[in-house]
Amino acid sequence: MWSQWANLNRLNMNIPIDKQAHFWWGMAMAGVTFPLGFWTALFVSCFLGGAKEVWDRQGHGTPDPKDFAATALGGLVGCLVLMAITTVAPSCM
Repeated sequence: MWSQWANLNRLNMNIPIDKQAHFWWGMAMAGVTFPLGFWTALFVSCFLGGAKEVWDRQGHGTPDPKDFAATALGGLVGCLVLMAITTVAPSCM
């Protein structure tokens, strides 16, 4: 079993800090808006991630479709985790 964990350490996933920040912000936005519903939370995360990239494209930053993807993925993961929590333990929400 420990050899499996050792193999995971060799993956050396170098995810840029910017993509990590987009992921965590997507998850945070989903967490804040999840009480309004799964699809609303996912939409808000994706919409705000897209709006940020439009803002960047207008000369306020460096636009990158991968930033949008990271934000949307964070929103999706956040929604799925919260859906699992509220399904298993509905009294938590």
